[in-house]
Amino acid sequence: MEKDFIESNGEKIYFYVQRKNVKNINLKVNIDKKVTLSIPMKMSLDKAKDFVKKKANWIKKQQDFYDTFAEQKENITFEDGETVYLLGKQYKMKIISDNHNSVVINNKYIEIHIKEKYIDNKNYIKKVYEKWLKQYALNILEKLVIKYQDTLKKYGIKIPRIEIRQMKTRWGSCMPACNKVIFNLNLIKTPICCIEYVVLHELSHFKHQNHSKNFYNFITIFMPDWKERKKILDEEFMGVVK
Repeated sequence: MEKDFIESNGEKIYFYVQRKNVKNINLKVNIDKKVTLSIPMKMSLDKAKDFVKKKANWIKKQQDFYDTFAEQKENITFEDGETVYLLGKQYKMKIISDNHNSVVINNKYIEIHIKEKYIDNKNYIKKVYEKWLKQYALNILEKLVIKYQDTLKKYGIKIPRIEIRQMKTRWGSCMPACNKVIFNLNLIKTPICCIEYVVLHELSHFKHQNHSKNFYNFITIFMPDWKERKKILDEEFMGVVK
């Protein structure tokens, strides 16, 4: 992998180049803000640099977004009025002293009810909220997996085991050998249309274990607007240009 940089508005933007058997240039900004470029085997590095220069403002925007994204997602302080995201919508957090633990969605608020003796224990509140969030995500993902598996079962696709975990660079991962699909917990913070796309995407890997033309043609049969849904994830969340 080759490393190079361009200068834009007095700043250096470093990027990594991978030569692949592709027809077009693919640019990706990872959640760690690393910029990678996939280019055709015979393309010159100068042409790749020109492409990066044209996308410099977009790259900077994505990197700035990840600064904000990381701060909001990883450094929640669990204070009243703090903004959290669920299914693509913003909610205000309310911490409420109670005689039991629970989390309730109430209009524009996510109410976190905490036993009185733990009301000042931020780590405890975080564990209560994350446990609820994982179960909330699992409930939605299980229903969507059943929905799309019912459509795909004639292709031999069975209901897989579902696992939810924190992942840095993927929204989902399919493991056909053990009939399992892993979903990123942060996926539940994106719009439901995006979650549906990721579910169909991962289930389709049981039929096509690659990202070939046949794979995307297969998805198009069941979700003709998948490109629009993917674009929301790519440009607003994961920073992928294709």
